Amino acid sequence: MTMQGPHQAKYFVNSYLESDLPARLIKYRNEWNLDDEELPEPLRYLAHEPVAIDHWPTLITVAISMNGLERKNYTRAFDPEFHVQYLMRTYIWVKDDNSELCTAKRDRLTTVLRSAFLDAPSLNQCAEADSLQVMIDESTLREEYSDLTLIKGERVMAGSYIGYTLTINEVSTMATIGTASAWDLTEFYNTPLNEEFPE
Repeated sequence: MTMQGPHQAKYFVNSYLESDLPARLIKYRNEWNLDDEELPEPLRYLAHEPVAIDHWPTLITVAISMNGLERKNYTRAFDPEFHVQYLMRTYIWVKDDNSELCTAKRDRLTTVLRSAFLDAPSLNQCAEADSLQVMIDESTLREEYSDLTLIKGERVMAGSYIGYTLTINEVSTMATIGTASAWDLTEFYNTPLNEEFPE
């Protein structure tokens, strides 16, 4: 795998949530005695920024910035491997015609999403399936909520996001373009001066 950058980080999070959330939501509905209207399944929404929210509720994962890069396992014989950290956010947006229910849905979905990011065995299993080494730093998890529920006509919206640091191991395949190639000089030193150096 060559270096993929933030695209790979977002792809991993979206793939993980798509496979993990359905069963996790059923578990939470049973524990909280809720139906699928009170704790709905969010639709994964894959888009480049800026985003038009067309599905409700929806999850949108973005990479805010690269937070650090550390070179690992670099030798002349192998392509270098990097541990790359990304500051990530996964947003939750909910729409309803009832302000109280809308906010409650947002808060419940945020709790379920947090539990998904704290589930290290499930994260590792998803990473292994994609032949990746990915880790979410639990100590960086934070939740932020919209200051107020937004009302526009009959549309009532409430949002939140979970921020976290994701580390992914990326291998950079080194190309020879623009770099000096090593020569085997053995034949050069063993060639008499009156003979031409082989091309």
